[in-house]
Amino acid sequence: MRAPRLLLVLPLLFAAGCADLADLADDAASSDAAGAGSEVSNEFSATAPFTVTVDPAALTAAIEALEVAEERDDGYDRSLFPHWKDDDGNGCDARDDVLVKQDRTGGLTEADCDGAMTGEWISMYDGETVTASGDIDIDHFVPLKEAWGSGAVDWTTEDRQAYANWQENNWHLIAVTASSNRSKSDQDPAEWMPVDEPVWCAYIWAWVEVKTEWHLSVDQAEKTALLDYTASSC
Repeated sequence: MRAPRLLLVLPLLFAAGCADLADLADDAASSDAAGAGSEVSNEFSATAPFTVTVDPAALTAAIEALEVAEERDDGYDRSLFPHWKDDDGNGCDARDDVLVKQDRTGGLTEADCDGAMTGEWISMYDGETVTASGDIDIDHFVPLKEAWGSGAVDWTTEDRQAYANWQENNWHLIAVTASSNRSKSDQDPAEWMPVDEPVWCAYIWAWVEVKTEWHLSVDQAEKTALLDYTASSC
């Protein structure tokens, strides 16, 4: 399964009706859309494993386009999202793949998987520099419980596994300090934001990107927070 890209998936949804996420994703994956007017790459920025120049108007439009619905958390269990799998068959599970990809020294390879790693990771949420992999958590930018309540409750196990291990960009899964990840837990931006305020605009952009790519809804408080942070931080 490949995830649909921002905004361009919407006309596909209307055309395909109830088509499987994977079918829609294959149609959209070749498109280069990270939000009309915003520029993004997987190049590291000073404080994040990606670089984005946000167009506030485009981000606002993307937020307004998200479905608003109450979260449906009943029945959630983390095991319903098979995670830390080696979906690409390279011998590294998804956690180790992210550690290698987001290491800033460039010295880690697949040969370093399945063991303690020494490198350099900058945690987007608190600006901390970490050199030991044991002090790093790999965060689902939109947490698994949040995804469940926002639409993944209706997905197949295959789709939930794809979501849990997705590595086609550097913002879906992100290496951060264990303390900041546990502070965030499964909270949305109405409830939690990084302590490092300069990343707030990029944080909101990435949250909206994931929600849009995966057809996930927002609740009303979440939408209000996304709009407010866009207006004040972008």
